[in-house]
Amino acid sequence: MIDQQKEAENAAQDQLLTARQLYQHDPLLVLLKDRWHLSTLWISAGVIVLPGGVFLSWWLWWARTVPEWNLDDMLSVLLQTFLIFPVIFLIYMLVPDAIASLFNTLKINGVIGEPRRSLSGTYETFVQQLITWTGHIRWTIMIMCIVVCYALYRLLVLEPASPSPVPYWMRVCAIVIYLPLMYVTGVSVVRLLLTLIFTNWLFSHFLLQIKPLHPDGAGGLGAMGRLLWASVSILLWEALLLVASVLSRNLYWLSLSEMILLGAIYVVLTPALLIGWLIVPHHMMVKTRDEMLQPLAEEYQRIFLQSLSSTEYDTRSLVSGTRQLTALKQRYDLVRDSFPTWPLETSTLSRIAVTVILPLLLPILTSLITLALRLPGLP
Repeated sequence: MIDQQKEAENAAQDQLLTARQLYQHDPLLVLLKDRWHLSTLWISAGVIVLPGGVFLSWWLWWARTVPEWNLDDMLSVLLQTFLIFPVIFLIYMLVPDAIASLFNTLKINGVIGEPRRSLSGTYETFVQQLITWTGHIRWTIMIMCIVVCYALYRLLVLEPASPSPVPYWMRVCAIVIYLPLMYVTGVSVVRLLLTLIFTNWLFSHFLLQIKPLHPDGAGGLGAMGRLLWASVSILLWEALLLVASVLSRNLYWLSLSEMILLGAIYVVLTPALLIGWLIVPHHMMVKTRDEMLQPLAEEYQRIFLQSLSSTEYDTRSLVSGTRQLTALKQRYDLVRDSFPTWPLETSTLSRIAVTVILPLLLPILTSLITLALRLPGLP
């Protein structure tokens, strides 16, 4: 009996999705996690070293060449070195685990039911398609090509004509250290968007079995919170990148066209991610709740019409009918009120709303901070 139980547990573990299946064709993540076995914290801390060394060289050159340092440029460099680089690598490392945890948790919680009518395919087939699409090598090749083309564009077109006082070879070093940053950003965004597509496909192809009293407060869908926070963190990170580029007036490390492109990506990604992670799941949860409420509503309607059409109005029949209607109404209200219709708790939704609005306030806050810190004599 014990052996059969262990075999069943091992079989269930074998069916679970692993993060390794999602990044198996990502050479950088395979190198860092599988070959070197580095922890996420060490990787996030280690990426400070390379940009820190390059920007330290900039500072030394700047101190020797320019008598007065620009406070905005210093803030931009500090922001990039100690926040922008570590945060994006942290997101890059955590996203595959968050994706695997999401689908495994949904399966373990029993939220995913049978395929909807007229639709074929099993959950195992869905997971295989998720692995095939998310972990395909085509995304790695595509992002690498984009990164290489961008580097050539900067080195051959933008930098020779840049008015920056920083020597060309220093700017080349900066571009080189930004290439891994671009790569991990592109990979993370692609994985999040693919997961978003597959999550909504899962909800539309399989019946949802929402758990009204699940401890996560979202009917068993609370695991979506990690990926939603990762998506919002990407948006906040992009806003910080724009702030850093605006601050670096003398470094010119991002052109106006690149800043406009980043702003456009933010404007497009924000509603897409919020609609995909919140609105669509909310619609499916409401639909599932309505399916549960429909039999109660139909029974209430039947008894109500029957009581109106009855020609007998004795006290016993009236009391019996009223009790039936009252019980059905109470049952209807109980199911409706206890059935969660958002994939996150209300408190989490409010925090996410504040986080989404924060990037819009960052330029104003940054301007006020630099104005307050600017000392007399500094430009």
